[in-house]
Amino acid sequence: MSRLHKISIIVFCFGVLLCGIGAGVAFMEFGGYTYGGKYILGEPDMRTDLIDVAFEPEEEPLDIFGVIGSYNRRSTRIETDRSVPKNTARFCVTYNAKRVEPFAWLEEEDARIDFGWYWKYTGDEMGLMMEAKDVILEKLKEGELVSCDIAEVESVTVLVNPANEGDVRIMY
Repeated sequence: MSRLHKISIIVFCFGVLLCGIGAGVAFMEFGGYTYGGKYILGEPDMRTDLIDVAFEPEEEPLDIFGVIGSYNRRSTRIETDRSVPKNTARFCVTYNAKRVEPFAWLEEEDARIDFGWYWKYTGDEMGLMMEAKDVILEKLKEGELVSCDIAEVESVTVLVNPANEGDVRIMY
């Protein structure tokens, strides 16, 4: 074995040793942190609005399509409510009025109801990013890891008259 091979093996073993020490130090450093939960950035203006969409029942249930957004779409549910007029889907949406504007309409050609929201440009994205940086650094000093989020759409519930319960379904 040549001298170059011996030196290469020693350097390799030293590198593996340093990687192990670094991983151990990182594990010990981050092992002491706790999860501090979710922090909502900005000052949200949370509102709950109702959006009514009239429809005519068909043989097959109408599909309700939703857009991809910041909330868990699988939490959207259909509930019956006698106060809702027949042949109407009422969307009960809790959202941040500073960030989004919800909408819903009947797409007659495709026999579906589309639901979603438009994002509003606030011009304060840099301010939110700097707020997130400050929150993360402050929580790190306290020994906590946090996740930062912007409130957009909190929940969506579709209300229908009990007579129309089988006339609509949610598609994800």
